[in-house]
Amino acid sequence: MSRLGVAAALLALGVGCAMAPVERGKNQSQEGVFAADQGFWEEAEFRWLKALAIAELNARALNNLAVQYERDGEFETAKQHYDKALVSATPAEHFYIDRNNRQFAPIWERISSGDMGDGELIDMPIDQFPEDLAAAVGVLEIIISVPDQGPNLAGFDRLLVGNFVPAEDSESNINDFAVRYFRRRITQRTFFETQDQLEQPLDPGRRANAFDDADYWVERAAAAEADLVLTGTIGLRTEQESQMVRERIRSPDGQIREVARFQDVVTYTVTFDVVVLRGEDGEKLLETTLEADASYPVEDGASNQEAVFETLERLLPQLLETITPRRSEQSRYLIY
Repeated sequence: MSRLGVAAALLALGVGCAMAPVERGKNQSQEGVFAADQGFWEEAEFRWLKALAIAELNARALNNLAVQYERDGEFETAKQHYDKALVSATPAEHFYIDRNNRQFAPIWERISSGDMGDGELIDMPIDQFPEDLAAAVGVLEIIISVPDQGPNLAGFDRLLVGNFVPAEDSESNINDFAVRYFRRRITQRTFFETQDQLEQPLDPGRRANAFDDADYWVERAAAAEADLVLTGTIGLRTEQESQMVRERIRSPDGQIREVARFQDVVTYTVTFDVVVLRGEDGEKLLETTLEADASYPVEDGASNQEAVFETLERLLPQLLETITPRRSEQSRYLIY
């Protein structure tokens, strides 16, 4: 081979070696998208991280990881990856990454400010893609669930339930029953791990300002290894009244008739002033009032415990909605 031929071969080899990491990174990013499309998100993350190990500024892998972290509730990490992806993206890549980031921006603003109650998230339609860039990238549109309105409780795992302060007008102290009930139901219906400290009831002398004593709750949270505290004031009231009810009966002639009569009914009402505190510093993250009631005919002889249980069952959906952010579905784009 001539010197010219050798030089050309070496040049070609050098170019091939320079391009190899970029191509390998693209291949890993593409394989990650295929894995995500099949629901194998851990495999997808492995592929995208591998793509970044090959080429640190792989905008496609950065975007795809941002989508995954957003999907998993790791919003600060998602923000970092979107920012890096936008800086290193080609025009074709930038079109989709910018669209993802604009969808994410109001969510990040709420998460970072702690205000999850303003406005409504809107799933923006994608703009017309420029024809001259149409063949430059391939994308997979996916749907993810994102936090909409509600408290910013992302990142908290372990919840200390109670104790609750009996309301001044409460006809009985239902603290122990309510703590056990809510702890069991929250464990069943949410991702929170729960703990209670029923063996350490609130000191009557400090109940009046129990929710303003940050140090007190920090100590309790530390003892329970909890990063959130659910407490508040809870009370039970009952009211008896006569109500007209309608019943269908069979008359002696065999006909079905509707008759009206008065019936004595007891209505049980539980009012729960909910307070959620951050375990590490006692800061109030949430404060609201929930109420539910249930009525029972006196003649049925329902026990007080049965009635309280049914009333708490009716209050439970309100509590779960209060401590769990509402979510909405939005589309995001993974880039091959």
